[in-house]
Amino acid sequence: MTLLRILLLCGSLCCSTLAQAVPTDDVMALLQHQQQTWNQGDINSYMQGYWHNDQLRFVSGGRFVYGWDNMLKAYQQNYPDQKTMGQLQLKVSDIRMLSNYAALVVGEWQLQQPRGVSSGVFTLLVEKHDDQWVIVHDHTS
Repeated sequence: MTLLRILLLCGSLCCSTLAQAVPTDDVMALLQHQQQTWNQGDINSYMQGYWHNDQLRFVSGGRFVYGWDNMLKAYQQNYPDQKTMGQLQLKVSDIRMLSNYAALVVGEWQLQQPRGVSSGVFTLLVEKHDDQWVIVHDHTS
């Protein structure tokens, strides 16, 4: 193989790699979907961003919730309607890719509800399962 062919092949591979979706874009799309479905008052669609598994872990307020079903139940109890859910704003500070299939996401959240505004920070472990990025660990304070 000539040097020119090798260079052309390498250039072709680099360009095709750049054309593929960047994992951080997929993770951001997941979080944008989370924010949008929350603001629409759709907890069921919001929960699709979480790993539907008993090993899903949610940490907040000094408490642990394990499992997708338990997390859904807690959300339904604490946010029974769209008015109670209010409007969520997520601000991602950093997405650190741990591998091609895992990312650590750090950011801030703000929730505007009829009773006032609350805010805090979050750290998420996001993994790719069955070609879909999902939150497998959520620590929100």
